[in-house]
Amino acid sequence: MAIDMWSLGCITAELYTGYPLFPGENEVEQLACIMEVLGLPPAGFIQTASRRQTFFDAKGFPKTITNNRGKKRYPDSKDLTMVLKTYDTSFLDFLRRCLVWEPSLRMTPDQALKHAWIHQSRNLKPQPRPQTLRKSNSFFPSETRKDKVQGRHHSSRKDEVTKETTEKTKDGPTKHVQHSGDQQDCLQHGADTVQLPQLVEAPKKSEAAVGAEVSMTSPGQSKNPSLKNTNILPPIV
Repeated sequence: MAIDMWSLGCITAELYTGYPLFPGENEVEQLACIMEVLGLPPAGFIQTASRRQTFFDAKGFPKTITNNRGKKRYPDSKDLTMVLKTYDTSFLDFLRRCLVWEPSLRMTPDQALKHAWIHQSRNLKPQPRPQTLRKSNSFFPSETRKDKVQGRHHSSRKDEVTKETTEKTKDGPTKHVQHSGDQQDCLQHGADTVQLPQLVEAPKKSEAAVGAEVSMTSPGQSKNPSLKNTNILPPIV
């Protein structure tokens, strides 16, 4: 039916914009919204309307009303391009042919199926949504990620140094005691090894005298006891 083609145009426009094409609080404002976009209906169309006195005066002019928001609507003050916010000529022509005052002049369903907008190729792939930046530090995500990684590295390095220092502090007294014990063992071993006092060299004798003494003395014995004691006791001052 012709009224269904009118409804098709209104629903298609609402699906495109997300808002009703002709919003109105009541019947009078509803018609005022239609005339605001499509202009005044033809005079013959008004004369054949059964309820023309509700919407028009005796001269055929629409009654001006104010809605609850204090807004007045005037005929032919808006264009379909302005309402839909599009310059798609094929789409606008399809809607204009649906929204015709005279039902007999309105586009039929068969004509609508042959319209160029119906046969127009369309890209049905979803468009990627733009990403919005919410914080100032998100301008450089890579640097922020890098700073976080470096912070973790420094933190882990600091923990390792602290742990190593703690272990050294705990092991320090033990190692010191072991080192002191090693020193005492070395000193004790040295004390056991060196038991005799340092010998003082006696006055040197000639080689001939020394040879004579060696030849006259058997191993382990000495004729002159003073020579035996000379090599052991220090000289008397």
